[in-house]
Amino acid sequence: MNMAIQYGTHIIHTVQPGDTVYSLAVRYESDVDAISQANGLYPPFTDPFVIYTGQVLVIPRQLVDPTETFYVAQPGDNLILLAQRFSTHWELLAGINPTVQNPNIIFPNQQLRVPVFAYDVELNDTLNSISQVTGVPIEEILLANSSRPAISQDLIYEGIKVLIPIPSSQNIVVVQPFPGSIVRDNSIIEGFARAFEANVLYRLVDANNTEVIEETFTTAEYAGPNYGRFRESVTFDTEPTSEEGTLQVFTRSARDGSIQDLVEIKVRFE
Repeated sequence: MNMAIQYGTHIIHTVQPGDTVYSLAVRYESDVDAISQANGLYPPFTDPFVIYTGQVLVIPRQLVDPTETFYVAQPGDNLILLAQRFSTHWELLAGINPTVQNPNIIFPNQQLRVPVFAYDVELNDTLNSISQVTGVPIEEILLANSSRPAISQDLIYEGIKVLIPIPSSQNIVVVQPFPGSIVRDNSIIEGFARAFEANVLYRLVDANNTEVIEETFTTAEYAGPNYGRFRESVTFDTEPTSEEGTLQVFTRSARDGSIQDLVEIKVRFE
């Protein structure tokens, strides 16, 4: 199975009274047909371009933007609810969003970066096959896609965009590589971490437990208590001996050296 990861920026918008597909395309610099395709706004789900209040849409921006996903906050939202919905931690959400000044307060229409990526459904895909290749449980995928009628556990259609939560811990999230994608020698790993002295550790093991990359470190832009971005070009120590593996990103306790905040990303090798 090839991963149909959709690069660029995606907006998660909850339909409000008066919204139309056209008005949303203008608002988010998108395209009517792209929004319709991404959300199944056609038979058998609905009449063409029909949306209803409370429906959740994934809106692809047409500009060449960074690969990020933003959730547009609604009245009554808070970081704890969003963390539950996207299988992450409220402190992490606060830490990776500079516009959040007070974690207890988010404002309607505020755009919040969330640890999620958009996957384009291909022919013969199922939620089970997507879950297997990404390592993300079906329950977490369904929760992230709540109020999206074109997505169900039993049936998904080619071309619809499925939101996939990115594994995270309270203090670390990896935004590159995405779960299920291919990692090569000299690939980039990137993410956010809240780490003592900004030290972020990582290793890469294949399915036979061979250390493709032995434990090493990179440095985040900021040390804890802030969350800082880290980015590193990785070097393989050993050729992979299997087609799949796991990228492990973590910190170690200053007290006893134990692993903390472990994040595991399922990856593939060529």
